Amino acid sequence: MTIFPFQMKEMMHLYTRALKLPTSVLLEKDQAEPKDVVMISSEAKKKQVLDEAKGAVLERIRQAR
Repeated sequence: MTIFPFQMKEMMHLYTRALKLPTSVLLEKDQAEPKDVVMISSEAKKKQVLDEAKGAVLERIRQAR
């Protein structure tokens, strides 16, 4: 693994900034985490319903044998 001088400089800069912050800011857990939002298109919903229906029909055919 190669570590370049600019990476060391950035790490030292980050470390210096962290040392200047009050510990209460570093330990604070009240920050809200971003929430993941999933949007499913109508085509994808239709495909999912059709796939589930096909699976159910095939399962019934297998059980009938």
